[in-house]
Amino acid sequence: MGAPSFAAIITAAGKSERFAQGKVKKEYLSIDGETVLHRSVAPFVALPSCAIIIVTCPKDDQAECSVALGDLYEHQEVPVILCDGGDTRQESVEKGLQMLKTIGIPVEYVAIHDGARCFVTDDVIIRTLATATLFGGSAPAVPLTDAPKSIDERGVITAHLDRMTTVGVQTPQIFRYPDILEAHEKAKENGKRYIDDTEIFTDNGGKVCLCQGDRNNRKITYMEDIPDAENQIKNYLESKEKGMRARKAAEEFHKSIEESKTRING
Repeated sequence: MGAPSFAAIITAAGKSERFAQGKVKKEYLSIDGETVLHRSVAPFVALPSCAIIIVTCPKDDQAECSVALGDLYEHQEVPVILCDGGDTRQESVEKGLQMLKTIGIPVEYVAIHDGARCFVTDDVIIRTLATATLFGGSAPAVPLTDAPKSIDERGVITAHLDRMTTVGVQTPQIFRYPDILEAHEKAKENGKRYIDDTEIFTDNGGKVCLCQGDRNNRKITYMEDIPDAENQIKNYLESKEKGMRARKAAEEFHKSIEESKTRING
């Protein structure tokens, strides 16, 4: 018996505010010749039981997102579809789930993964999917090495947590498709803001069992997470500005042609 069919929702609609003050989305920069987004999506495309991939991106940003995906965007066997995200990660995932519902491709499970978590491996995905088939929901996790604390809004410690019963949860987080869709629809109505999809799932009565994560499966968050980030950002912004100027010049040229035709025909 083969692995169950699943869809992947890759969240890349954030503003990257902690990364270069949001000047450039971190998912569009490169590590070893491939963009962060491409590296985050590629392991899912390679799995035979993956039926479809939905990538959430900022509204009106689909052109840049498709460029960052490169050859994956034109993949023939596993369709990669772009979806406008929301103001929060929770909203973006819900929009992705609704798009999946509209498309109607039959899948048993949904993997929800950070577009900036670009070191994920097929082993982590397969292990998480296998655990989800037993419990309904699963996520990879790693033990904490620092001492976990709860703090208040001023940064004052309010509780000392037990490191032995506390872990760091990663993505992909994988759930039975009908159950996570229902959980998100209910979460949208109750107005509560959630940390991640495991919280949404368990809040709706689901069970999530953690499996072994990978310390290398880290999320790109700060400038130092990408080698040569400053130069990449500079080159990216320069190329973007040149592209915008070229597009504006082309629009003005076509406008002048149409005006000339109008004068001649008039």
